Amino acid sequence: MIEISSPLKIKSHLADLKKEGKKVGFVPTMGALHQGHLALIKRAKSENDIVVCSIFVNPLQFNRKEDLEKYPNRLKEDSEMLNKVGCDLLFTPQKEELYAEQPKTDFNFGSIAVGMEAEYRPGHFEGVAAVIERFLSILSPDKAYFGEKDFQQLAIVRWVKEQFNFDTEVVGCQTVRDENGLAMSSRNYLLEESQYLIASEIYKLMKYCQTKVGETAPQVLAKECFEKLKPNFKPEYFEIVDGLTLQPIKSWEESNQPRVFVAAYLGSVRLIDNLSLV
Repeated sequence: MIEISSPLKIKSHLADLKKEGKKVGFVPTMGALHQGHLALIKRAKSENDIVVCSIFVNPLQFNRKEDLEKYPNRLKEDSEMLNKVGCDLLFTPQKEELYAEQPKTDFNFGSIAVGMEAEYRPGHFEGVAAVIERFLSILSPDKAYFGEKDFQQLAIVRWVKEQFNFDTEVVGCQTVRDENGLAMSSRNYLLEESQYLIASEIYKLMKYCQTKVGETAPQVLAKECFEKLKPNFKPEYFEIVDGLTLQPIKSWEESNQPRVFVAAYLGSVRLIDNLSLV
């Protein structure tokens, strides 16, 4: 695996590979890799000739300075993991080079950026859009892979692709979970051992929602589950929304793609998850 930090060098390197007819797959990350990231790398390898993984902790998408400061830094371990699954290129840019030109952060995303993460992390999606625009401009990958755990973010990425007319195909990949249902996340590294079993309650509640589709009104069900989180978590939201507009639904007839979204603190660790209800 080759590691390149210069945006200009990796752009030139990939341009040469593309002249040879190579297809390029891209997996953007902020490091602290886990099995979910590796699943994206493996998917990319199965569909492309060259796989690029970026590790860049993007300061623009953190609305809380303390979250940025405590974000796990595991570059050595991450590199070893990427090597083992056959990643070809590791892109580790510095913010001064990646954002050498002032990034655009004034976007109008529409309904997909109303509520949920947009409400609780103001400026987050603007930061995501800025870095994705920069990555796709530099790397020009044929396909870019994203996990569905950050489903609202995935909608933003698709918006960026369309808004800036990138040729890259955005591929959403199913959330990878451990044996008790907890979604793989870099933030899981911050959980204490005793918190792991408690954290799986989020998945159990989402699965419970699946059994109540068509029986209990969506907003009533969401409120019930929000209350059930309170003994062990500090919940921020528990929403049942349409999978396209990402706006809350009042009846099951309003959507043929209902999806549940959750964000809650377990101790000092913020966990998010979502699940299709059909």
